[in-house]
Amino acid sequence: MKIARIIKMSLNSLKINKTRTFLSMLGVIVGVASLILITSVGYGAQYAILSSIQSLGSDVIIITPGQKTNLFKATMAGTSTALKPLTYEDVKYLKRKLPDARISPENHIGADVKYGNLTVSTTGVGTNVDVLYVSNYKIDSGRGFTDQDIDSYRNVCILGATTRDNLFSNVDPVGQYIKINNIKYRVIGTLSPVGSMGMMDLDDIIVMPITTLQAHTRVKSVQVIYAKAMDDMSIDVLGARIKSLLLVRHGTENFSINNEQQYIDLAKTITDTLTIMLTAIGSIALIVGGIGIMNIMLASVAERTREIGIRKAIGARNIDILLQFLTESTLISGSGGAMGIIIGIAFSSLVPQTFLPTHITSTSIIIGFSVSVLIGVFFGVYPAKKAAQLNPVEALRYE
Repeated sequence: MKIARIIKMSLNSLKINKTRTFLSMLGVIVGVASLILITSVGYGAQYAILSSIQSLGSDVIIITPGQKTNLFKATMAGTSTALKPLTYEDVKYLKRKLPDARISPENHIGADVKYGNLTVSTTGVGTNVDVLYVSNYKIDSGRGFTDQDIDSYRNVCILGATTRDNLFSNVDPVGQYIKINNIKYRVIGTLSPVGSMGMMDLDDIIVMPITTLQAHTRVKSVQVIYAKAMDDMSIDVLGARIKSLLLVRHGTENFSINNEQQYIDLAKTITDTLTIMLTAIGSIALIVGGIGIMNIMLASVAERTREIGIRKAIGARNIDILLQFLTESTLISGSGGAMGIIIGIAFSSLVPQTFLPTHITSTSIIIGFSVSVLIGVFFGVYPAKKAAQLNPVEALRYE
């Protein structure tokens, strides 16, 4: 009953100065809303990236140039890491030695694609006939590549769903001629939509034979090679066979063989690191909000000194005064936290999912509210203690 009375008195005190109470909440509202939005973006990016990686399948391995003992460090090192190239000759060699596996290379370039008077910018992907076996892309209309397309350096291409929609509206693209970086290509097929990975639209691509791409760009190396066994061969056995074959061909281990789990771990490490960094930045707003609450509560103690003296004179104990002021600061921060959660969820739902995917978790909501309450308790202790320690005689004399 006593606790209920303290809460009621605290609410009545806060209602007297509604504007000041709301301004005290504002810092907490902004801080919690920022935390919810940031964590939802972080978890959303992680979810999208992991879904995309997992869509390759657990039986796909990824071969990249250069020996990397630590995938995260190598990725963060970027272009400064000296890498010896893999080539399309390596791909053909592996295909000859591993007839029971699918081997698909990939090279990426920026591509300006023109059809009629319309020009769009997209990503050009050079690959071979096995791309449909090692990836989650499927032919929607038309056909895929043939060995003749690859071996004859044919100027043919397959459009991703977004590229198709951007270039063609009411026209069937199959059989049409387009220009890619001012070179004429014939469209032989389109791909079914696969969605996005983070902020990357995986359908905004145009696929062409890697031999044609290399001939036009004069780049002989390949950026990545995907491999997938077509029988009961395990991923470990496939990786070991590829490693031994490339060691024989290159004479040294100037390549890395990674599986899906390694890339999942890498994606988690990167997205978790970014989320922690951004959360730390967002937490600054919460700390500022807590300082604002402490300032307001100190001002409230000064204004209500005589009230405190009267309450003590009629029997209120130090603990009663302390609990009242601590309850007021906690109510301010807790209410601000609840409003911040609602606003954060609302803003997260307004973010276009194709541009920046978001994912709200119950953990982030619980943490956001708990932190807001703790902020109120932490920054409310000093003003509450100061109020409780006031001398009743001096307080009654206060004007």
